[in-house]
Amino acid sequence: MTTRALTDRHADRSTPVRSAAVSPTLAHRVLSLLAVVALFQGLPTLLRDEAVSRVYLSVGFGLLYGALLVLALLVAVARDDRGLRRLDVAVLLAAVVRLGLHTAYATGTRVPTYHDDEAALVTMAARSLVAGGHVYGVHFTDTVRVFHVGMTPLMNGGTADTFGYPPLSVLLTAPFTAHGLLPAPAWLPVTGLWCLAALVVAAALMFRLLPPALRPGATVLVFAMSWTFLYARDGYPVFLTLPFLVVVLAGWSRIGAGGRLGRQGVVSACCLGVADAAHQLAWFLTVFLLLGVLLLRRGEFGRRRPALLVTGRYAALTAGVFLLVNLPFVVVDRRAWLPGVLTVLTQHASPQGLGPIDISLWITSGSGAVGLYSTAAAAALLATLVALVLWPARLGPALALLPWPAFFLSTRSTETYFVLLVPLWLVALACNERALFAAAWTWRPAPLRSRAVRLALPPLLAAPALALLLTAVLTPSPLRLAATASGPQAKHSPRLTGLDRITATVRNTGAAPLRPAFAVSVSAWPDTGWRVVSGPAAVPAHGSAVYVLRRVGAPLAPNPAGPTLLTVLTDPPMTVTNARLRLSPHR
Repeated sequence: MTTRALTDRHADRSTPVRSAAVSPTLAHRVLSLLAVVALFQGLPTLLRDEAVSRVYLSVGFGLLYGALLVLALLVAVARDDRGLRRLDVAVLLAAVVRLGLHTAYATGTRVPTYHDDEAALVTMAARSLVAGGHVYGVHFTDTVRVFHVGMTPLMNGGTADTFGYPPLSVLLTAPFTAHGLLPAPAWLPVTGLWCLAALVVAAALMFRLLPPALRPGATVLVFAMSWTFLYARDGYPVFLTLPFLVVVLAGWSRIGAGGRLGRQGVVSACCLGVADAAHQLAWFLTVFLLLGVLLLRRGEFGRRRPALLVTGRYAALTAGVFLLVNLPFVVVDRRAWLPGVLTVLTQHASPQGLGPIDISLWITSGSGAVGLYSTAAAAALLATLVALVLWPARLGPALALLPWPAFFLSTRSTETYFVLLVPLWLVALACNERALFAAAWTWRPAPLRSRAVRLALPPLLAAPALALLLTAVLTPSPLRLAATASGPQAKHSPRLTGLDRITATVRNTGAAPLRPAFAVSVSAWPDTGWRVVSGPAAVPAHGSAVYVLRRVGAPLAPNPAGPTLLTVLTDPPMTVTNARLRLSPHR
């Protein structure tokens, strides 16, 4: 061996070999940059709002603004993949800092504790629990006075003043009530802080579980959507499900593989049980998840029995954890517990939403079969479950999204069903291998083996929901309505500056008496601040009645850009009737 060879060999042993740097993909760099840019949303406004009153917050927002500028530059010039991953971590930390500053901005003695009724009812229920009272079946009539929030109106004219969610939010809030273990100030939104903490944990879990190139998506979907902070700050309990459902959906396609749950399956089932104990939306996802696991394991084993056994063990463990969390309330509240946790699903809340229900609310004069909107949603949900059985390989990757389109048809098709669980869509899509879904068992009875029949299946599955929806839209309301509103008149102008009195003539064309509840609509949020000062409790069958309504509080400003509507709700049956108000000044 030559001297040069010996030298080279010695050099190979003593000098560490550096691995070549891997350049980040353009898609990863663009997504990282998008995460930085998304965090700029609203920062200038927050900074300027606190420029005088709370200077320390203004300084914090200013420093964060500068840090985001630097991070944007570094993301654009990062040379290797490892450096860009570290920058993704820095952007996530900046998002958490932004959330903390925003929370401080939206919290204080001069800021309302909550703006909506969900967390207010959670707090009232937590106070009742600490005081040794009941949580379910109790009407918390003081909620409006204590928290100054509007309550969800019901079709019969009442309000949803009972606690109607599973109890996890109450258990988390109870120690921090006035007589709890760690009493917090009355102005501190404890339930909202728990929801914001759940956001941070969910983002951290997503960041850990997602593929490296998709980790900036956690920052974008959890922290950059303006509505997410608003709902979480106001303590909407669905956010408590997020970290648990992230764990469940990451790798859900491997649950029960080989016929054993294993540690991953046990942890997943426990997390799913806790999520079900936090909010009813998790229940719908649970149904689709159990069906998906059953189809995948049936395809793996080729037999029904082992697939049913492993899926049954998973479902039993989930149900056991759910019941364990609920056990104190099952014992204390007894018969009121089950109707209580079903309240959101069974109460007849007034119509509101972004779907077909708007046809009856704003386009036509009403509907005499409002309940069919929710029946159509149930039919669509059932059709989606059948579609998952028929096409598991195609629909399986989108399992986290499948339950929600059906809610578009319901009487309360609000955006909360669609956008608050968006982070889960990414987790389910990115953390499960598509190759696993190709092996899922597919139901193919003899009639479905024809290509023509399979092509006709989608419209056939949608037909019942569509028929129910058309019936709800086309069924006329049994009430006929004519109404005049009066109020103070603008000086030297025929226009009214407000409405404080309404006279309505209601005629019932149906065969049953109807008890009307009134609201005035100048926007998508009907105003229920009216009381009946004259008129019968019910409009008799084939009869008519005259009602005089007075505004509670200050006069209501009429719609300056369009008609002002008087809405009449009844239950039972569930009907809605609209009529344009004729405006006349006080004489």
